[in-house]
Formats: sequence, structure tokens, C-alpha cells
Amino acid sequence: MAKMQMNKDLVESAVLGASVLGGGGGSEEGAIEAGELALKIGTPVLLDVDDLEPWQTVVSCSMVTCPYRKDPFIAPRARVRSVELLLESGIGRPAGLIPNECGSFWIVNGLIESAILGIPLVDAPCNGRGHPTPEMGSMGLHRVPDYVSIQSFAGGNPAKGAYIEGVLKGSIETVSNMIRQDACVVGGILAVARNPVEASYIRDNAAPGAVRQAIRIGDAMKKAREKGPRAVIEAAASMISGSILYCGAIETVDRFTAGGMDTGTVSMGGYEISFWKEYMTLEKNGERVATFPDLINIFSCETGRAVSSDRLLPGMEAAVICASRRELVLGGGMRSPELFEPAEKILGKEILAYLHL
Repeated sequence: MAKMQMNKDLVESAVLGASVLGGGGGSEEGAIEAGELALKIGTPVLLDVDDLEPWQTVVSCSMVTCPYRKDPFIAPRARVRSVELLLESGIGRPAGLIPNECGSFWIVNGLIESAILGIPLVDAPCNGRGHPTPEMGSMGLHRVPDYVSIQSFAGGNPAKGAYIEGVLKGSIETVSNMIRQDACVVGGILAVARNPVEASYIRDNAAPGAVRQAIRIGDAMKKAREKGPRAVIEAAASMISGSILYCGAIETVDRFTAGGMDTGTVSMGGYEISFWKEYMTLEKNGERVATFPDLINIFSCETGRAVSSDRLLPGMEAAVICASRRELVLGGGMRSPELFEPAEKILGKEILAYLHL
């Protein structure tokens, strides 16, 4: 057994490290708050995938957001309710819960659910980095013949009459798109439990060990804090054998919404980075330097914290880092070229030609 009792220090490290792996990936403060609430409620533990029997069931916990977030309210009860709905639909009690990806806001998915329901967490996120589409975080299940996705969701503010919950079955793409639309209807965010699979499947198609990788990165960042923001950025980069390519003012940010996500480009010091929620391509004077799923990230030079694409502003002092995809723990969705086609069309950038999957 490799059981790890989660505590406040581990949660903070996981969130910090996941902000590196996820290209920011949402509010670190909100994620840490959710993690600390879980620790007050119960005693969540983290298992290795090898601690489970191959036939035991594992469920993915996620949050689905809408770019038009008017009231991004999510109650702890909604997180738990999403799992309960899956159980009520006839799915047997799972042996473990996994987060859908590594991003600061996403890596704590499953913590509150684990604390209340007493179901262990498993260190095998659907993907060991951030990704823009649910299909990319579905561990290649879209390629399994006749696979029917089952996803349960809950969220919205009951005080405003906006609460919604339900269970949907169908193709991964269809169900995921419908839940994203529902998230927009209720103000911006829903908790989702989805795609129960056997432990043997996540062993081969998820990202085993990615949570512990995030914790190691976060530990290094915390140790570097006393030396200042630059040292924190250097510590993060060194943990993934990455490079700091530039540190200076952001010159331009061109942002719009496409495919239900923040999209655009940011320019600084001769570098141009395109983003579709995640940072997707990095070019220097028109020459390609890195391409998703390589890790491209932007850090604040003033705080040493990762900055997600929706928070970029012209004039911000920022550092660009990148690391090879070979330094990451990637899930099965990163080995499916067809899942990259929407990003290529929306961004107008070649991606498939650089994948070499």
C-alpha cells in the first residue's frame, strides 16, 4: 500500500504544482479553500492505482465551466450530489475517485467527495496536465467501440432558483457538450462525476503518479519563496526540466470566445503564444518553439505564480516557460490526434504536424 493521508501542506503543494502543469488552470485560492474544507469534513487519503484490484471501479470527478460566468457558484453539496446521482443510476460504489486533470482548480476535484463519502482518491488523474476539452480528459474512451458515457451533474445557486442536477448517457462528445450548455444556463459551473471504468483501464490510460508530481513541484516552489518570485519560477521550471524563455512586459492580448472557451494570442518580446483555454502554441519571430501537449506556461514576475489565459493583461510583467511533453505524465486523450483537430481549426495554427504521437 502507498496510502498518503492528505493534509493542508500536501493540498497546497498539489495546487501549486498543478498550476504549473495546468497552465494556471483557475483559482489557486478557491482550490486550496475547497481542499481545506475537505480536511475539516473528513480524512481523505490518496492511493496508488496499484493499490486497487484490476476489476475495481474508479470514477472521474470534474467541474464543467462556461466562459460566460455570471454566477460561478458551486456548493460542496453539489460536488457530493454529482457522485450520489451516479450511484443512484445503478453504478456500484466505486473503489476510488480521480480528478479529471492537473490544473490548480481541477486537481482538488474529488477531495470533498472523498471526505464525505469515504471513497479514497487515486493518484491517476485522467490527464497529468491541463487540457481544453472533456474528450481530451476521457482517457481514450471515445475510441472504445460501443462505449456509452454516463455523466451525472449538479450545481447552480438554489437561492436564485438556478440549481440543476441530472444524469446523461450517450457519446462522450454529445454528453459533454450538453453539460457545458447546462453550466452556462445556471451561471457558469457544474460539478460532474463521470465515466466509471475499471482500475486496469486507468492504469493504462490515465496519468498514474501525476498528483505526486504536482506535489513535488509545489514543494520546490514553496521552498524557493524566501528567495523571491524569480526563484519560485526557476524552481517550477527545474522540476519539469523546463526553460525560462523570457521575462518582461506583456505587449498585447487578443482574446475572444470560441468553442465555449477563452481563445486568442498573447505577445511579448518577440514571442507569440496562442491559447484555447490552455496555452497551445509558442512561436518566436514566427518559428515554432513548442506545441501542446508540450507545457507552455506564463508566470507573474511579481508573484511567481502561474497566470491562466483568462487573467492575462497588457503591461503585466510575465515570464514564459516551456517544457517537453516527455517530462509530463499524459493520459490516453493526449494520444488521439483527432482530438486536436478542433484546436487547430479554431486557432488557425498547425498542431497535428507537430504531435509525433
